[in-house]
Amino acid sequence: MLSIQERVNRLNMKQRKNKILVVGAGGVGAYFGGRLAQGGVDVAVVCRSDYESVLTSGYDIKSIAGDFIFKPAAVYRSCEECPSPPDFLLITTKALPEIDLTSIIYPVVGPETTIVLLQNGIDIEEPIAESFRDNELISGIAYIGVTRSGAGKVYHKGSGHLKFGVYPSGISRKLKELAALFNEVGVECEAVDDIVLFRWIKLVWNMPYNPVSVLAGGVDTREISESPLLEGLCAELMREVCAVAAACGKPLPPDIVEKNLNYTRSFPPYKTSMLVDYDNGRPLETDVIVGNLLRLARQHQVPVPRTETIYALLTVKGYKNIDK
Repeated sequence: MLSIQERVNRLNMKQRKNKILVVGAGGVGAYFGGRLAQGGVDVAVVCRSDYESVLTSGYDIKSIAGDFIFKPAAVYRSCEECPSPPDFLLITTKALPEIDLTSIIYPVVGPETTIVLLQNGIDIEEPIAESFRDNELISGIAYIGVTRSGAGKVYHKGSGHLKFGVYPSGISRKLKELAALFNEVGVECEAVDDIVLFRWIKLVWNMPYNPVSVLAGGVDTREISESPLLEGLCAELMREVCAVAAACGKPLPPDIVEKNLNYTRSFPPYKTSMLVDYDNGRPLETDVIVGNLLRLARQHQVPVPRTETIYALLTVKGYKNIDK
């Protein structure tokens, strides 16, 4: 049973309409932003390539949880166009070294703005934490199979839950508030005390399947699982992730490799986000998924020969893809 104070807090949350600005509203940003908007949250978006389509028609989202149209409260080409700071700045851009995220979001970060990073990779938070020391930083992980299939079109075909945590650790009032907003619209969202640990856990899957899907010639997760050679390679890459995580003070569960293999075997055939980017000639998130792992491995003197090879091959392939 809720206490009187908890009831008052919940009532205050409902009476005050939160303002959320999604920066980089591709598949992930459009889907989760759209779900919040379904619950009455004021959700605006910053998008460039889809700007005209989204401004006119919103996002057409085909989802296993039910199709819907998401019409943002406002659509901007850049953060500079947003007239006032949001309560939550939800960043869902690709995590690429050429994107100066600090400069992009600086114009719209106010004193009370909570910055939320919902991006792939490991060890990605420090630049934002350093640049915005007076703002709360929440790091988040999306467990979802979703792709942008065209201008203003999003296809959600698997999973769809979230984990958030204050960076580098802890659970705050604003974090609980954000998690409640998602849970109220049916998006399972968990507030966790050690989000860095869960980033390592997510990397155990992301690190092998994303690169292998590209380097093996454009295979989906089902094809990887059905190939003993490719699945065996993924298992070895997972073990290298576990070794680096342990060296960084984040030991992972001993059965995590087998659990990830079994999970992927039962998952519907899915083209990884990296493969979708590759097929569309877009830059790959090589550095945050593989490069940062390799950097930490070298820092802690952990041998990761397969990761070294994957990084070299993927970097070259990514460059050639953009130059086509």
